[in-house]
Amino acid sequence: MEQHEADKQWWGYSKEHGWVVLDRRISCNAPGIKKDLLFLRCRDSVIFDAKRESWIPPAFRFAPNYLRGLAPAASEEAASELEAYKLQWPEFERELQRECREAEERADAIRLSEEKAAKQAEFELKKQMSELKKQVPASEKKKQAAAAPS
Repeated sequence: MEQHEADKQWWGYSKEHGWVVLDRRISCNAPGIKKDLLFLRCRDSVIFDAKRESWIPPAFRFAPNYLRGLAPAASEEAASELEAYKLQWPEFERELQRECREAEERADAIRLSEEKAAKQAEFELKKQMSELKKQVPASEKKKQAAAAPS
């Protein structure tokens, strides 16, 4: 993995999820955004979101810091496990991209459905107004016209 690509991932350890990776190229994971973060749990490739405020120790620990906090034998074993997961990054990356693409497609479908419903409601309202105008007798229209200020 190239260094500039590696800079786009944050590898860490979570007490709840084990080894996790956060891809900073995903828009919701970019610094300065207020949305929840999207992580991939390495042990089962499950994608989950977490409140940005929860992305702090001890809930999530940056991999090098986590490894430093372990006893030497445990650190060595954990580092080996992490390296194996890092080798799976292309597969993890595809899964994250697929999930993001599907989420965007669902959001687009919802937006289109809402736009269609709004246009239909507008059409129905215009149709009702037109029907109401037809129901007003001609004599009422004359009275309204006469009463209207010039």
